[in-house]
Amino acid sequence: MKRFFIHVILTIFIGGVIYVLFRSDTLLMFRWFEFFKLDKLIYSLREYTFYYRKYIPESVLFSLPDCLWVYSFTMFLSFYLKNIFLIMIPCIGSVLTEIGQLWFVPGTFDILDILYMLAATGIALFFIYRHRISDKKQGKLLNQSV
Repeated sequence: MKRFFIHVILTIFIGGVIYVLFRSDTLLMFRWFEFFKLDKLIYSLREYTFYYRKYIPESVLFSLPDCLWVYSFTMFLSFYLKNIFLIMIPCIGSVLTEIGQLWFVPGTFDILDILYMLAATGIALFFIYRHRISDKKQGKLLNQSV
């Protein structure tokens, strides 16, 4: 449960906080905040963080949230799936979507986004491999003690 919280919940939460506090309020989610009557709370939080925005690198504001989404989704799938191809779906889909932004997908293509997504997937695969090795070793120790 601790691994799930750190690798899935915490990473998606951090990416969401970046969006809520620092990204443009023209994004669709801000209309949702209005609908759910959360807009005053959100805008008051944004007032406190507005000054700090200029100190945050653009790559953190614009590429890191997508990177964290890919990482979180990849890790989420790894808790339930063993097939590496299925676990790679967030990376493959995100990279294809980013490339599609060159022609027909709404958005702005950024090679840095692709590099961040690939790095996030690499880091996720490292942790997945490490956790699976650790789980196998613990399983052997449990089987030996029985």
